[in-house]
Amino acid sequence: MNKGEALTYINTGSDWKQGFETDPSIGFQLVSTPGDMAKFIQSLFDLKLISQDSLNQMKTIRDDEGLGIVTFTFAGKTFYGNTGGGDNYGSWLMYQPEEKLVVAYATNAKVHPVKDIISGVIDIYYGKPFEIPPFETIAINPAVLDKYVGVYSSADAPVKFTISRKGTTLYVQPGTESPASLEATAEDTFELSVGIVFEFNAAKSQMIQRGGRNRTYTKEN
Repeated sequence: MNKGEALTYINTGSDWKQGFETDPSIGFQLVSTPGDMAKFIQSLFDLKLISQDSLNQMKTIRDDEGLGIVTFTFAGKTFYGNTGGGDNYGSWLMYQPEEKLVVAYATNAKVHPVKDIISGVIDIYYGKPFEIPPFETIAINPAVLDKYVGVYSSADAPVKFTISRKGTTLYVQPGTESPASLEATAEDTFELSVGIVFEFNAAKSQMIQRGGRNRTYTKEN
């Protein structure tokens, strides 16, 4: 890799392996660092990049989204920003305007839910009680996981989700993106590291995506 760029890695449950690298031109992906992301969002809210009117439009939230911005609530405070990821990379960028607080995070090997990491960082910053998680995983019988494997679609979403299993781990693949591992939080509930939750109902052949806008997907035959 050039200029200190990091490769992406996937945890198989017993080891790490280098992940698939999608060309950044596919899906208009951006390559950055937490430091540059912090400078960007600070400049955005300091009106060095756009006008106040344009910023107000970005901050106007409809259907859980603004124009390139969503809101997050941590420690009872509203942050503005967004998340990103792909090929097991992950990023989180947000800004608290009253306190001019920037939170910028990036990883090339997602395992622990990023939302939990960000929440813990904010709690520590504000002096709130924080306990280091035990990092224990829930082992689900592969026979149960196989009931969730398949292609899921929804009339309300343009992208289909492919759920696959490798060993004792489920993977989710939106559209043609690379598969990302899911962490089991219950026998029928799994979390993506950016804080998106997938809940399965094998009897109904359904999958519910929670996080931002909730959607129900049906497994195709």
